[in-house]
Amino acid sequence: MKVARSLSTREVILEELPDPVAGPGEVVCRVLACGVCGSDVSETYVSRKLPAVLGHEVVGEVLEIGAGVSEVAVGDRVVIHHHVPCGDCRLCDRGHETLCQQFRSTALDPGGFSERVRLSPPLVSELLDLGTLDVVAGTFVEPLGCVLRALHRARLSPGDDLLVVGAGSNGLLAVAAARARGIEAVWVREPREDRRRIAASLGARPHADEPVDVAFVTSADAEAIAGAAAALGTGGTLCLYATTGPGTPLGLDTEQVFLRELTVCSSWSAGPADMRAALALIASGEIDVLALVTHRLALAQTGEALDLQRRGEAIKAVVQP
Repeated sequence: MKVARSLSTREVILEELPDPVAGPGEVVCRVLACGVCGSDVSETYVSRKLPAVLGHEVVGEVLEIGAGVSEVAVGDRVVIHHHVPCGDCRLCDRGHETLCQQFRSTALDPGGFSERVRLSPPLVSELLDLGTLDVVAGTFVEPLGCVLRALHRARLSPGDDLLVVGAGSNGLLAVAAARARGIEAVWVREPREDRRRIAASLGARPHADEPVDVAFVTSADAEAIAGAAAALGTGGTLCLYATTGPGTPLGLDTEQVFLRELTVCSSWSAGPADMRAALALIASGEIDVLALVTHRLALAQTGEALDLQRRGEAIKAVVQP
């Protein structure tokens, strides 16, 4: 099979690897589509993983099932999650399932930017039936699940005012998800006019320093994070959805954090319940994710897809092997 391997954050090559084989409890899927995530082009986040076959927003067709697999059958079209928590450890019990040891140790073999992937038994148990949903729409289940988990961790509730900082694909998903969940007042900060227009079409208004209850920050820029914190009303919550990299101070006024009882939280990845909720929102048509797709490319063009996302020319690029 062919895979697109990232040798560095700027160099991608097409390689030939042996076809994966499903062992006991395992499944091999043909990759139908894989979205490009912001983390795939993050210098600080992804560089420590390289060289590697990236890609984790995956939809596939089951090609082979190993002994003992009963959850799926050959020919099923499925949404694939690349991590699965154990559900039993202390971290899972406390709501930090994305930090659990099993969650962090499970992964696709080799990665979504390939013709085929092998899934270990824990991942097989969390395959979701795509049904009749468009395969490209299915690639949004994982990123939307991540957004839903972040909004939950920020305790966003009906009646709250939400500020979304950064109207890339995840910021736009946050706007759409908030509106779908009954949040009427959604504001956006985004320097690019074209993305502000898309945010407006989803129900967000340009932010003009109105105090908000929750600020959802998709930008890794320290100044943007500090500005979002300053926009919070008393008792507000700052939710960090991107990392600035190791050693970078947030630049928050800690006295204001204390005196105004501000909450600072972060959110990484999505759990099984988040994935199911995301699939339901997309399948019901409540969120039109296909409107965010700007580029569809072949596996041999994976490097170009990553570059488009890195340069901000793509809102969402999808690789279709």
